Amino acid sequence: MMRYRKIEGLEKIREWGLPYPPYGVIDAEQATPSNIESIIDAIGIPEIEGDRTGIVIRTDGAGRAGGRSDLHLMDMEEIINWALRLRERTGIKLIIQHVVDAKCSGVLLKSADELSVEVVRGDAPSLLEGRTGDIERWTYTGTWNKESEMGGILSEGDRALILKYARLVPEYSYLEWSLSKIGKLYFYEYMQWRRRERKAPAGESIRKTLIRGLSASPGVATGTVKVALDSEEINRVRDGDVLVIRYADRHVMHVINRLSALVCDVGGRTSHASIIAREYGVPCVIAESATKRLRDGTKVVVDGYNGTVSVL
Repeated sequence: MMRYRKIEGLEKIREWGLPYPPYGVIDAEQATPSNIESIIDAIGIPEIEGDRTGIVIRTDGAGRAGGRSDLHLMDMEEIINWALRLRERTGIKLIIQHVVDAKCSGVLLKSADELSVEVVRGDAPSLLEGRTGDIERWTYTGTWNKESEMGGILSEGDRALILKYARLVPEYSYLEWSLSKIGKLYFYEYMQWRRRERKAPAGESIRKTLIRGLSASPGVATGTVKVALDSEEINRVRDGDVLVIRYADRHVMHVINRLSALVCDVGGRTSHASIIAREYGVPCVIAESATKRLRDGTKVVVDGYNGTVSVL
């Protein structure tokens, strides 16, 4: 039976009483102009300054469907054209949802003993796709602790609002959210994650630590470096390789099961690279200029606990 994870997540968000942008769902095969117009009639195309502006269409299904329209679509004809463009496979559903007029957007991870929050200014894609290093990071373990040099995004009141809703969700929750310019918080994606940790390799001798970065997915693994600067190079990785990339786009999903570890130039604990790596039990480190500092063919050990990459 096919699972629709994004839709299931939205249902959980609603069940727990978290605020969310209004949305409608339709089978992709049923995405005719008249049916899309019916959904828009029900939820509207918002133009609320400082709160919600426009529509986004996301795909869900086939395990991890990853399509998405442009953000803040305002024209009915453009919305319909995007819906028709996204119905590429059978079994896909389209989520047609309001977009927050965002002051900032972020992700929270709730573990058994810690809440981690990463946030960027404006809309979420640059954070989720790992395309920016300008990320403000906070952890909460009874008090808030700021982890990054980046600052000035979340106020004390903003953090209190996030904490209020984080207490309503179970441990090992992953939530994507946006905070509107007038201070309303909206959640729009949820999933549950588990730490599937790999044990450190035995009998290996570390010669030199090459990189120290951000621990993004736990575990320790060895492998041969494969630096990939485009999607064609990503598709040539072999089983057990350590994939080194600028940031994780949708092509990483096609090879994640082959990898022993993943290293990215930019991103954070809540970018797609990190989330995918944790879900598949692959150690991951985020380290600036990793694609320039690591060479193809080098045998390394990636320590996802301590955020290091070392030569064997």
